[in-house]
Amino acid sequence: MKNIALSIVAILFTMVATAQEQVTLTKQEKKALRQEQKRQSEIILSRNTSEALRTGRFVLKADQLRGRGGYVMHVNPTINFVAVEGDEAYVQVASATGIGFNGLGGVTLRGKITSFELEQGDKHGSYNIMMNTMGTGGNLTIVMNINKTGEMASASVHTNYGSRVEMNGVLVPWTGTGSKIYKGRETF
Repeated sequence: MKNIALSIVAILFTMVATAQEQVTLTKQEKKALRQEQKRQSEIILSRNTSEALRTGRFVLKADQLRGRGGYVMHVNPTINFVAVEGDEAYVQVASATGIGFNGLGGVTLRGKITSFELEQGDKHGSYNIMMNTMGTGGNLTIVMNINKTGEMASASVHTNYGSRVEMNGVLVPWTGTGSKIYKGRETF
């Protein structure tokens, strides 16, 4: 019984000692800490985005699609994407509710990149990409705009038949956990 009482007293002293060591931050200090964490996060995202674009291994995971008529659809980013892997590009538009040409309720196109132009703007550090691909499904022209962190990205995919689809989402490097995508069977 005496041992239990001594251990309870020891625990209480330990709790009091740790409570005194904790320092509460003021509102301004908390705000400065949050801003510093956000700045560090942006630096890491900017570095990852820049490296992915320069190596030509990235995925634009679309969570919004806009068709030629202007209608907007919210979609699943793991099955709707524009991906570049070396000298090949993939464009996939799919629906989780149906069976389509690619097995996912949509279309998957793969093509060899024939031209790739990457420009970085001076003012805000955003990236502009213009690429042309040639595949069995036809030629595609893909124009992409990405902010410097990759958190806001858009792609406009044009076919030589006059079709167009716009995708909005995030850009992630091809490798890593954020790039998990499911490619369907290539349509053509």
